[in-house]
Amino acid sequence: MSEKKEKKQTQLTAGDSIYTFIRKKIIELQIKPGEFINVNELSEYLNVSRSPIRDALIQLEKEGLVTSAPKKGTIISKINVQRVKDERFMRACIEEKIAGEFIKVYTEKHIIQLKNLIELQKKAAKASDLREFLRLDDEFHAVFYEAADRIFCLEAIKNMSGHYYRIRLLSLSDPDIAKQTLDQHEEILNLILAKDYESISKLLFSHICEKGDEVNRLMARYPDLFTGIIEVPKEKGNIWELDFLKL
Repeated sequence: MSEKKEKKQTQLTAGDSIYTFIRKKIIELQIKPGEFINVNELSEYLNVSRSPIRDALIQLEKEGLVTSAPKKGTIISKINVQRVKDERFMRACIEEKIAGEFIKVYTEKHIIQLKNLIELQKKAAKASDLREFLRLDDEFHAVFYEAADRIFCLEAIKNMSGHYYRIRLLSLSDPDIAKQTLDQHEEILNLILAKDYESISKLLFSHICEKGDEVNRLMARYPDLFTGIIEVPKEKGNIWELDFLKL
């Protein structure tokens, strides 16, 4: 077994599943939407059989992250704008209720957590680390769910928000979006301290759903990343060793 294969296999058996590995590659835009998945290539890369890979792809198809193309195989689903809207709406509706529960039960520990996460996000923004910024963004919102003991709701949102996650990550290539996110997080924190639920509710909906022409600008800038015609795969290197976001 080569050193590279040993390393990958170790990573998977140390707490990563094949499903988690592929999903992370997709939602973090390490693989470009629209790419074809070569099961044999991935099997060799991870040094695993094709059967668990196919099982993972079935689960990912249920989540809308991969698509089976007749006579062509499986592709990474392009970003579906309507699904993004639906995933955003679902999260906004749930989070509005969670916020109401949070302001009744939060402690000083939770406020400290939120303040620390905002500072860490500022550092990630300064370093232009988009993935870390978004990870911290999710941690910020997770504080509400954890304090309200609604982890099931949090996991359900995560599992059904792959298209929304990708467009959030893509949008962070615009520094103004990151700044707007930070400003709104600080405003949310101030409203929590004021226990102003009505204003928090309105701001959360705006924070999650109302993004102006953000989607249109992204579609104009990256037209090939959104739902469209399936292209014939081109000859290139191993997609599992590349990172589309950095390209």
